[in-house]
Amino acid sequence: MAKTVSLESLPTEIGAALYRIDKPESFSVEAFRHESITVINKRLSSVYKFVRRNKKLVLQLDKEIYNLNLLRKKKIAAPTVLKRQQLKQFDMVSYSYASGKIVEGKALPKHAKLLAEAHCKLHQAFARDGKTKKAEWNSARMLKPIFSKSHAQEYSPELVKYARSIARALKAHELAREDLTFVHSDSHFSNVVFQPKRPVLIDWAEAGWASKYFELGVVIHSMLYEKKAMQRDLIVTYLNEYFKAGKISERDVQLIELHTKLRFLEAATWHLMESKEDQLLNKGRYAKFVEESWRKGERFDLEKLLGMPAPKK
Repeated sequence: MAKTVSLESLPTEIGAALYRIDKPESFSVEAFRHESITVINKRLSSVYKFVRRNKKLVLQLDKEIYNLNLLRKKKIAAPTVLKRQQLKQFDMVSYSYASGKIVEGKALPKHAKLLAEAHCKLHQAFARDGKTKKAEWNSARMLKPIFSKSHAQEYSPELVKYARSIARALKAHELAREDLTFVHSDSHFSNVVFQPKRPVLIDWAEAGWASKYFELGVVIHSMLYEKKAMQRDLIVTYLNEYFKAGKISERDVQLIELHTKLRFLEAATWHLMESKEDQLLNKGRYAKFVEESWRKGERFDLEKLLGMPAPKK
């Protein structure tokens, strides 16, 4: 939850930069990490993002700016880049503020429908461009940490074997480079601001080129963490809107299921992005999450969830 703080709570150079823009009480901190700080000012309808000036973070910031400008040309609803500025230890970029509701944990079918409409528009806008692009998001990238020798102690042989089976199942589809388009890649409900008639996706730093099914797998995965009573309605509503009721094929279902399983496996690598200290401190909790992600991926059955008849043997 956003927390209003005085500028003195932020690094001195960030506080000074914001003080030149508006009064301290007008700002609210949305994210406060060592390497990245996000501050909003609703009065000015602006978001200010600061990242430490190291090569990796600055490149990621550059990519987000590039992505947002790309979306603007295609008239896709997304924050507008307002200004870029270099400070002593941080790079700052300001964006337009997207007002609306974040519905994570309380999503309804109407939100799933709106999100499906937004994804359809996004994917169709870049479908032609995708034919000449190389996938940035695929199973090789997602599963690399699991197959890495440096992480051998993190994953059981059974989990690695299962991950390889998913990579093999997706290989033909990925080699064919079918359905490539521009995807947000992280459209869970905390990254979507719902306005009355449309959703605005935020946080485009990880957006890139991938199969449209990659995006659908990410969304289905996020819906499986909503209230249990709502999960099926959310998924059915989303897919019916995306494929226009009754138009989803067996191939669609198979590819969505595989990409959802892929997302579960990627979730089993998230703890590796934490600091070494946090990994050691939370070793037991992270190990449990890895196990749960793997098992949930194994059990996920989209045909059963959708109530589709089992294929004849």
